[in-house]
Amino acid sequence: MKQKYTITVADIPMNVVCEESPEAVEALVNLVDRKMREIGPSCPKTEAALLCALDYCSERIKAQRKVKSLENRLATTELALEEAERENEELRTELETLKMMVAK
Repeated sequence: MKQKYTITVADIPMNVVCEESPEAVEALVNLVDRKMREIGPSCPKTEAALLCALDYCSERIKAQRKVKSLENRLATTELALEEAERENEELRTELETLKMMVAK
C-alpha cells in the first residue's frame, strides 16, 4: 500500500508517495543525502542532485551487467551439470550391465 512521506534531502523538504516501509525510505534518504553532501557545498544543489543521479545510474548499469554475466554463468553451469548427470546415469547403467555380465 502506498504511503506518503515528508522527507528532507540536502536541506530540501519534499513529499513522496511510495510503497516502501518507513525504514527503507529513511535509509534511502540518508544514502542520497550523504552522497549529495559528499559532492560538496560549493556545488549548487541542482548540480549535486544531477551528479548523484548520474553516479547511481552508472552503478545500476554496472550492477545489471554483473547480474547478466552471473545469469549467463549460472545457465552454463546448469547445462554442464545436466550433462554430467546424464553421463553419470549412463555410466551407472553401463556398470550395472557389466556387473550382470561378470556375475553370469
